[in-house]
Amino acid sequence: MAALPVEWVLAIYYGPSAHRATYGRLDGTKYTKDYIQLSRKPDFIDTLTTLFPVAGNGAGSVPLTYRWPTGMAPGELVFLSADRPHLKWETSLKAPKAWRMSLEASDATAETIPGNPSLSDPAAADEEFALLKNRGAGQPYLMAIKLRDEPRTLHLRVYLANPSEQYSWANLQLVPRNIQALIAKTSQNSALAWASIQSGGITPSAKIKIVLSQLAVSDNLSSVIDALDMDTGRELASYLQHPAYGLFFDPSRNHDAWLQPAPLPAQIATNADVILEMLKEGFPAIPQGDAAAEMLEVSAEELKAFRDQIKQENYEVADSHATVKTRGSAQKAFAETVKANYGSRCAITGIKNKDFLVAAHIVPWSVDQSIRLDPSNGICLSLLVDRAFENGHLLIDDDLSIHIDWDRLGDDEALRSQLEPYDGQTLSVPEEGAPKAEYLQRRRAWVNSTG
Repeated sequence: MAALPVEWVLAIYYGPSAHRATYGRLDGTKYTKDYIQLSRKPDFIDTLTTLFPVAGNGAGSVPLTYRWPTGMAPGELVFLSADRPHLKWETSLKAPKAWRMSLEASDATAETIPGNPSLSDPAAADEEFALLKNRGAGQPYLMAIKLRDEPRTLHLRVYLANPSEQYSWANLQLVPRNIQALIAKTSQNSALAWASIQSGGITPSAKIKIVLSQLAVSDNLSSVIDALDMDTGRELASYLQHPAYGLFFDPSRNHDAWLQPAPLPAQIATNADVILEMLKEGFPAIPQGDAAAEMLEVSAEELKAFRDQIKQENYEVADSHATVKTRGSAQKAFAETVKANYGSRCAITGIKNKDFLVAAHIVPWSVDQSIRLDPSNGICLSLLVDRAFENGHLLIDDDLSIHIDWDRLGDDEALRSQLEPYDGQTLSVPEEGAPKAEYLQRRRAWVNSTG
């Protein structure tokens, strides 16, 4: 999976309080929590409500998914409580495994903190905490990372300060320096630290890094560009239009998941507009829209491979391998599955004529390489509502209700009359491949971020 832009990071000092919260409930003892307490400072509350908006029904919490490379768990961000906000988990499931102890902790397991997680005596559980340094774990820190366009997901990790060689795979030094500085603000008496991170753009592949190094030292930029093949030229153009900045995180990796993009070399930054014009002229962009993609040429070999990927629940199509035929082949394989799931009928209008149907991505093709083929990231739509959905005029809530953004739609009365019948209706969904709430949330967040 590709590294994605980081929006917010929460660091938690693993002291006695965090240990008791994540170890597990021991009835009748001080091990009673199924949550991590958060801050009640106004600026922290304001940040939370911006990052994790509460539904308009007055709910005092939002559902979350906790993720790590080998698993996931349901959770909840509770805003309204007797004391302060907290990150909660299902009591019966215990704390997310990424934050728990294990005697077999390694870089291949969910757990990082070494210890026996199954003791029922509180004194023995306290002793497991006391033994951490003797086991070589140093000082643990719990981490929660929120990525951009994921309004209901936190990626969990644990890092260790000053671990022994045995636990060097989780060394805090693997974390970027600005996050290390954030973590350094925590202590047993002040256990929380957090930061919002401005991140975005596209990270360069190894191939693009080589081209960038050539451009940075060349006296003849056009000679470097003329030597590129079509795919590399398009990839370079896409990168230069949206170069990565800030901090990125790869959810598929464990402790070595961080990436801090380097700025463009001075010569490239100075000549970026000129380089982009040459690239656009020589390497026309691949269509990103789904309706246009369904008209592209297809490779029979790639089409078969993508069909097989979908069957194996492998939904990634990497930009580094994308060509016009790749985009067309991936869209065809995706569309076959999505349209079959919906019985070849628009989920909003009910139109059945195949010439008017499109398999629309919920999280756009351009946003996430890892779910481009996921049928749950698709809806069968007719052309008009597909266009409205693509441009943010039509939105779908988590409960699958449809609403029209009248402000965005403007004063086109004819168009308003076409879309008005669907405002407030409920999307028709199939038994297989129904839209995931997470994807719908990401779609709405993306629409808001793009204006």
